[in-house]
Amino acid sequence: MEQLTQILNGVSPLWGICDFAPFADHILPCRAAKRLPDHAQSILVTLFPYYLGEEAYEGSNISRYAVVPDYNDFLRDLLCDAAARLTELYPQEQFVAFCGNSPLPEVAAAVRAGLGTRGRNALLLTEKYGSWVFIGEIVTTMHLPAAQNELKLCDGCDLCIRACPTGALSENGFDETLCLSAITQQKKPLTPEQEEMIRSTGCAWGCDICQKACPKNKGAQKTEIDLFLNGIKTRAEHGEDLTGRAYGWRGAKVIERNLSIFDASGGSSNEVSHSDRE
Repeated sequence: MEQLTQILNGVSPLWGICDFAPFADHILPCRAAKRLPDHAQSILVTLFPYYLGEEAYEGSNISRYAVVPDYNDFLRDLLCDAAARLTELYPQEQFVAFCGNSPLPEVAAAVRAGLGTRGRNALLLTEKYGSWVFIGEIVTTMHLPAAQNELKLCDGCDLCIRACPTGALSENGFDETLCLSAITQQKKPLTPEQEEMIRSTGCAWGCDICQKACPKNKGAQKTEIDLFLNGIKTRAEHGEDLTGRAYGWRGAKVIERNLSIFDASGGSSNEVSHSDRE
């Protein structure tokens, strides 16, 4: 167990363990599900903070997770390398890494692993890094001691619900069809109402309004991950090379459409302050 701990400490600044069994009947329908090992016993849940400090986002027109270079390939390679090292250490067991396109309900797994709380906005809320974290997993056939306690960090203050400009958050939960982040990423034509949501909030890609309203995100610790400290880009621009950017995965047409909404209004796509909503 000591060697396993050393390997994971070298990968993630915050990780935990939960049992696989509670999720066996809740696997998400994706191709990655085929890679889950038979007789899986445990899930090693890893977190990767990406917060850069408020000053870093001045004038940004994209979600904060997209300001740093696209994390998927980097973290997947990191976790796959860790899984390979663990397999060498425990050759009788299987270790399979997942990041980005995961078949697991990641927030639920992180909560069971003792890493945080599901906030009213359905995002993982951690004590040290707030909700500014990416999640990855290594699923193993090895039985490992699971976390015994779940953190209780959300006060139920409802500030995230009140801040949401589209009504995607309510006392009844989260409606993804109304989420501004999902709207900015959809390929199908936008309705006039959806275009106005993008125009009025200054979000060309994604949305952080509910996270910025959360009091538990005040004073979140900044990331120390080198990848996230280099290649920072706070604004999406017309005609740019989308290689390595999180807002490029839907193709150039989507981000160009969103930027054109600001052009048509004669306005700018700056990140706006939502203190009036808070």
